[in-house]
Amino acid sequence: MKSFNRYTDEMPESGIQKIFELSYGMEGVIHLEVGQPDFRTPEHILDAIARAGKEGFTKYTAAAGLAELREAIAAKVSDRNKFSVKSGNVVVSPGAVASIMSAMVAMAEPGDDILVPDPAWPNYIMQELCLGCRALRYPLRADTGFAPDFDALERLVTPKTKVLVINSPGNPTGAVFARETIERLVAFARKHDLFIISDEVYEEIVFDGEHVSAGQYNDDGRICTVFAFSKTYAVPGLRIGYSVSDEALAGVIEKLQTPLVTCPCSISQKACLTALDGPQDSVRMMRDVYRERRDMVIDILKRSDLWFYTPGGAFYLLIDISRTGIDSDDFALSLLKEKKVAVAPGATFGDTTRSFIRISFTTPTDDLVRGVEELCNFIH
Repeated sequence: MKSFNRYTDEMPESGIQKIFELSYGMEGVIHLEVGQPDFRTPEHILDAIARAGKEGFTKYTAAAGLAELREAIAAKVSDRNKFSVKSGNVVVSPGAVASIMSAMVAMAEPGDDILVPDPAWPNYIMQELCLGCRALRYPLRADTGFAPDFDALERLVTPKTKVLVINSPGNPTGAVFARETIERLVAFARKHDLFIISDEVYEEIVFDGEHVSAGQYNDDGRICTVFAFSKTYAVPGLRIGYSVSDEALAGVIEKLQTPLVTCPCSISQKACLTALDGPQDSVRMMRDVYRERRDMVIDILKRSDLWFYTPGGAFYLLIDISRTGIDSDDFALSLLKEKKVAVAPGATFGDTTRSFIRISFTTPTDDLVRGVEELCNFIH
């Protein structure tokens, strides 16, 4: 019998998923490992889901998404993200993960090198391995607030390097790149003639500073910005994301959607159109609660002599566990078993965070506080 695709053998297992699956069914577990908003989806969005279903809006849509949704997204990007686009620049997808994958397929070929942050969301590496590409990890330095190390980035470039992946606000760090950093990354990509995939799914969850979209600097068509509804509107299960790029790249991404996904979910698209057009109070409310939770956690860490930085956005925080001498995978397993607190092992995000664990603020406040206190006691 012939063997399976060899690239799947090289694909690492997600440490987040492993902890989540181990904790599934356990009684009394405090979940700090998964980045999934704990808020109820706003009522007007739920009403739109029900209305679309009752009206029979359950058929295929265009591969790039509903025309009216793409127009609304173009208006949103022009208004909120501060760069002018039209609906032809927008491709709606079944989640940002599909947008990123489609962009990678459009930009890279087997054997190409792709520059990825370290630490970073592990799915980037999984996707690149599926394509037969090589991931080159550039470090985000903890001592600079997890900004890119540009000297290290320069040393990684090879004749095969094709794509640079950036992520701000960042997962797992919560770092929000300054405008100067975004400009330097774009200049670096131009210097080495690289495409950029800019993952901006946490754009609306910023506590300190401002979110600067890389799309503002897409003067030569090399940048694809990726956004999602999941985090902003607490609708991760609707699976709607979108990419914004120049029309030539958008056309390739649209073409790729047919064999990959056919089209995004029709009902979900209607709901997300309502999310964009409707009141935005819930977005502000959730952001404020995440900020309050972040500050509570920082307070606990400072009292426990475990604080070393404050994330400026997203809803994640890395905690240094090096004083325990325990590998992050073993630490996460032991913490789950002994304290019933689930966290994400830092090793799943890259080599630079093997002595860290990641927590998420997307759990009810009382549980979050109790879980972090248990975590601190366990470290000590």
